[in-house]
Amino acid sequence: MYVRTVGGKETTFGVSGALWRDALVMYDRDSGSYWSQVNATGISGEHTGDVLTELPSVVTTWGEWKTLHPGTLVLEKPALEGSPYDRYFASADALGASGRGSSDDRLPGKDLVVGVRAGDGTAAVPLEKLRAAGVLTGMVGDTPVVWLSLGDPGAAAYDRRLGDQVIALERQADGGYTADGSAFDPTTGAFTAGPLAGQSLRRLPAMRVYWYSWTAFHPKTGLVGTTE
Repeated sequence: MYVRTVGGKETTFGVSGALWRDALVMYDRDSGSYWSQVNATGISGEHTGDVLTELPSVVTTWGEWKTLHPGTLVLEKPALEGSPYDRYFASADALGASGRGSSDDRLPGKDLVVGVRAGDGTAAVPLEKLRAAGVLTGMVGDTPVVWLSLGDPGAAAYDRRLGDQVIALERQADGGYTADGSAFDPTTGAFTAGPLAGQSLRRLPAMRVYWYSWTAFHPKTGLVGTTE
């Protein structure tokens, strides 16, 4: 999810119909420039090389979202039976439209990961490993990051720094998260009880994406939560 302000001017975006590195290409309706969906960078036109501001977002169920945000407005779409991409999602071998293959064999190409960019660094965690562990930590550039599972299919990432302290979050048997005896809300980043109550960790933009696509754009990415 990105801020739709380009060069200080608010605009809207559409789908160009083109692909770049087997990923969707957007265009802004103000200048007609083409933008990569994955890294938010202008790749053609007036804004080539410009980068959109990324915002934290979450992939979750409608039921869970309504519980957290009961006043949400939603764009209602016509009901569909299944998805035209069901066969693609189910195939482990189909990687993108061009069949380019995966450039990094540390994971199968269609494994879902949660990727994070921070400063000049990038790193990702396998979604299945995160669901099993609940909490995974690693460095993204100079930023100490914690990835948290929000159930199926959600995940979130936070900067672990709180002032001069680096926080160590743990998942409890009841599914809750704590640090230093303080309860932590993984959906808001706030400590809700205990010595740290009233303070918050900074949420980081995190992308749920296929491994082959993440590495096509970030070939030097770190990989957290595996033995490699």
